[in-house]
Amino acid sequence: MKNFAICFLLFTGVSCTSLFAMKYILWAMFKWGGSGAIVLALIFICIYIGGFFTLTKKWTEHEQRVSLAGLRWIWILGIVQLAVMGGLYHLLPQFFPAILADFFFS
Repeated sequence: MKNFAICFLLFTGVSCTSLFAMKYILWAMFKWGGSGAIVLALIFICIYIGGFFTLTKKWTEHEQRVSLAGLRWIWILGIVQLAVMGGLYHLLPQFFPAILADFFFS
């Protein structure tokens, strides 16, 4: 049960971080144009990947830890979440959830 709770908290943290990153990438696109958004997206990708490697390196020293495969799945699900939200926003905007649209554009 503890392992599930740790995985859930990590997934929630990764998801919230990636959604806020997506919000600021949209903000950069509206303020600075496409090139500014691409630069900011590349910076966030480096932070996202660096966070994974840092967490996996530090996590192996703790008693209560999640397996490396579990951490990979958490990060993969975060990337899938961004891909789905980006796809809904760009390809099928009529299916983009209204509550997320309010979050991104407020």
